[in-house]
Amino acid sequence: MTSTTSDPGTDQTVSSSLHSGRGRRIGIFLLILLASVLFFGTAADVWVKRQILSTPKWVAASDKILAEPKVQEALSTYIVDQIYSNVDVQQELSDKLPEGWKGVAGPLAAGIRTPAATAVEKILSSDQVLKIWHTVNEKAHRALVNVLEDKTRVGSTKDGKVTLDIGEIVRIVGTDLGIPASVMDKLPADVGQITIFESSSLASIQNAVKIVNILGPILFVLIVALYALAVWLARGRRRLTLRNVGWSIIVVGLLLTTMRRLTGNYIDSTITDPQYSVAAKIIFGILSELLFDTAWLLITWGVIIVAGMLVIGPNRIATWARRSAAPVLNADRTVFWVGAAVLYLLVLLIVPSPALRLWWSVIIVGVVVGLGLEYLRSRSLAEFPDVQLDVDVDGMKNSVTKTWTTLASRFSSGDASDHVAQLQKLGDMHASGALTDTEYAAAKAKLLD
Repeated sequence: MTSTTSDPGTDQTVSSSLHSGRGRRIGIFLLILLASVLFFGTAADVWVKRQILSTPKWVAASDKILAEPKVQEALSTYIVDQIYSNVDVQQELSDKLPEGWKGVAGPLAAGIRTPAATAVEKILSSDQVLKIWHTVNEKAHRALVNVLEDKTRVGSTKDGKVTLDIGEIVRIVGTDLGIPASVMDKLPADVGQITIFESSSLASIQNAVKIVNILGPILFVLIVALYALAVWLARGRRRLTLRNVGWSIIVVGLLLTTMRRLTGNYIDSTITDPQYSVAAKIIFGILSELLFDTAWLLITWGVIIVAGMLVIGPNRIATWARRSAAPVLNADRTVFWVGAAVLYLLVLLIVPSPALRLWWSVIIVGVVVGLGLEYLRSRSLAEFPDVQLDVDVDGMKNSVTKTWTTLASRFSSGDASDHVAQLQKLGDMHASGALTDTEYAAAKAKLLD
């Protein structure tokens, strides 16, 4: 009987390698996880700075908000409520009615309330109201940003509040509804004051805004560095690690869309009046469009990374996909790149992803996809050198050349026919005596020059 003994040194080396490999994989996973968490926060930060704290973006969104019918309906109801709360509409109607009809002023005031709200919706679409709405939103948002960024004292925002003052709109609407201007001028100064921010927790919010402004650029660089470090450490598994980075970016995008939905549901739950609920959803939807676009920007980028890493993989499906695409990948270089460019243009026109609406993203996506296609093309030529696209490339080139030559000749023949017509005209004028021999010769020489 023979006995086998193991070398303690070898066993220790193998065990150490296993622990080292497992530790490296855990470290790479933690790097990707940390980068993804920071990415989520940074994406939300982009939304806050470029939408919530950007006055031009806010004003553009507010103009879009007022154009929504449901918002106009809710705002018209609010304005009519403000008028009825501060103006004795019944008394105003009674003063205008004949002596025997003053008793119907009460029912009449109540009866015209709903039609008045409908009339206000039309008034809100007027250029005058739209201009006032734009101005008051711009003024209110600048005050809000100044408070949040600690550029002014709270006292300058009326007892620690930032308000949207649509009092002028209320007065215009009341006058258009037939209420005397003298009555509307007596309305309290705070009519139409909509509070958009209260400073009960101002200090903490200001600190958060400062942190966001400082850390935003730093975090972006850190995120890129963490992802790059994870890929660099994954020797022998870099393709899989880059694929996992793509998946993590997709997850961040999905989490952003989830956060947007949950935030919208929370805001909706805080509104007790059903008539304003739909309008609030629309307003939040417009104000969070940038967050939605950012989410889909990340999802698109993640999909590109994941798809690219899957296609270049060694598994059967990836090999089958490359073999199926080999006739196209192995095609003549000019034909291949012209076709790829045309296809990319079609994708830009058809696919609605926000990643393909931003000029810088379009350029980066084009460069990344172009490099990926060039890699796939060179790999396909190495893997499947005998697979060729059954197309007469030379014939295609000759057809294009012939078509171009024909078009060029038609344009040039058009110019020649013009010269012939002008020469014929000169000849007729010379024959009729309108041109002397000297004048005819000079004009002909100038034409043929």
